[in-house]
Amino acid sequence: MDRLTAEYRGYTIAVTPIKDEGDQWDFNYVLSKDGAPEPARLSGSQTLGGYAGPEVACLAGMEVAKIEVDNLLALQDK
Repeated sequence: MDRLTAEYRGYTIAVTPIKDEGDQWDFNYVLSKDGAPEPARLSGSQTLGGYAGPEVACLAGMEVAKIEVDNLLALQDK
């Protein structure tokens, strides 16, 4: 699996699995606001714990990124 992308609440989420030092997988994700210029991107990653395969890492990364979007939107509402 190379990359998992999804649209969520006005953001595009792109998650990429990355192989850690052992035989585990972690992830990087990039959030971009739909219609916003390139500098409006946010990114994050998880490098601890690890997952058994790239598919699981992507699914976990997608859930983390969705929480990040929810938090960003909650802050905008205040």
